[in-house]
Amino acid sequence: MQESFGITPYLGIPLSVEAVIEGPRLKVKELVGLAAGSVVTTSVPAGDNVEVRAGGSAIGSGELAAPAGTLIVRMLILRGKR
Repeated sequence: MQESFGITPYLGIPLSVEAVIEGPRLKVKELVGLAAGSVVTTSVPAGDNVEVRAGGSAIGSGELAAPAGTLIVRMLILRGKR
């Protein structure tokens, strides 16, 4: 199926993958006050859905989970996949 999309020449290109976890809105004063060791909390608990991006573009969404203390994203929806 990859052949039909003409992506074969691009399959070896590495892309950064990131999960977008909503954080708090900080005032500029609070932002510039951050330092190494500062903690920025988020209200997103394990089990919530987050947007997943590759190369800066949204590719789908996943569910946050923390098995054995490691934060992971379990993919639920991938754009362009049937």
